[in-house]
Amino acid sequence: MIQRIQTIYLLAVTVLQTVMLLSNQACVIDGISEESIRLSQNWQWAILISLTALIPFFTIFLFKKRRLQIRFSIINSLFLLTLQIIVVCTLMGITKENFTVNYSASSISPAISLILTVLAIRFIIKDEMKIKAYNRIR
Repeated sequence: MIQRIQTIYLLAVTVLQTVMLLSNQACVIDGISEESIRLSQNWQWAILISLTALIPFFTIFLFKKRRLQIRFSIINSLFLLTLQIIVVCTLMGITKENFTVNYSASSISPAISLILTVLAIRFIIKDEMKIKAYNRIR
């Protein structure tokens, strides 16, 4: 299970999304005060971020059911794409004239996680093809 590269990719997605859940996405500074913005303060988005962290973690343990693993990874990719759109729309909506906005690295973690998930899908498909070829030879 741990020897497979897709396991490492899916574990990295889990870690990135957990960090996103626990950290601030941006910091808004006007001349007087500083305000942190966390998407996880809204319970709907916190559930979405949690799902994008839990799905790849449980997908790791489906290594004997590669087709189901591919399906869960595709579903997670759609959730990550939705989450990245939400992050971009939210952070673009807070820009105003008198404010300075400092974006956090966790605001791009859905995009990085999406890339890692697509790579994991690719390697899961390669494993499936190897198994089919092995069964054909037998």
